[in-house]
Amino acid sequence: MFGCFVGLACLNWVASFILVQMRLLFILSYVFISFSFEAIANASDSFVVQRILERYTETLGGPRSAAALSSLSIEGSQVQDGTSYQFSMRKKRPNLIRYSLTVGEASISCGFNGRQGWQHTKVEEAVTLEDLSTDQLSALRGEADFDSPLIRHLEKSWNQISLVGREQLGDTYVNVLEVKKFLRPFVRYYLNPSSGLILKRVQIHPDGTSGLETQYRDYREIDGYQFAFEVENRIGEQLVSLVRIETIEVNPGLLSFYFEKPNN
Repeated sequence: MFGCFVGLACLNWVASFILVQMRLLFILSYVFISFSFEAIANASDSFVVQRILERYTETLGGPRSAAALSSLSIEGSQVQDGTSYQFSMRKKRPNLIRYSLTVGEASISCGFNGRQGWQHTKVEEAVTLEDLSTDQLSALRGEADFDSPLIRHLEKSWNQISLVGREQLGDTYVNVLEVKKFLRPFVRYYLNPSSGLILKRVQIHPDGTSGLETQYRDYREIDGYQFAFEVENRIGEQLVSLVRIETIEVNPGLLSFYFEKPNN
């Protein structure tokens, strides 16, 4: 996170920021599958979008293949302000999630069991356990959703996807899809036109301004699914954090009690 943990005051400040950090990890569930498609000249935007999403589902092997990814276990390091922190993230369908950060003798964890969100903090022998606030719980519940808006999009009543166009990203021109949530822009996906991989994801605020920007690099295949092993978060020009994945397990057989609120 930030510099170092110096007593509870520093850790509490870290805790207030953890949900922003968590977006860095949870978006991995949105990018585990690659697809490819050819540009369709003189076609309507809606037809192009439909073609992209159909190919996306085809590459998954159909809806059954997407649903076959039932749980994930991810571990690695998170670098911020030159300091590296170890993290672990566990996620299970339909909406269970737990995320932990550790440095030295200090740790902080957040979890959601499908009903209740909680935060557990430990610095040496000092332990605090509390429920998440309404806003924190809403954010975490949203992140616990296992599927991207690009998967089974017609089943999501709030979901509307449109083609924004093509933009240059580094040395590549990418295709940009915008997802609207209840008719308001929600997020944009930047897709490589050759590989179909998601290279960038940008959160859109209700006023239309850009929020958290996440870039994905170093894709590797794990059990037939594509994962980005380097994920960078920025807000404007400010680097928020950089994650380097060390290990990913697909369908590790997580038990539901792992996501329950700890006793202490």
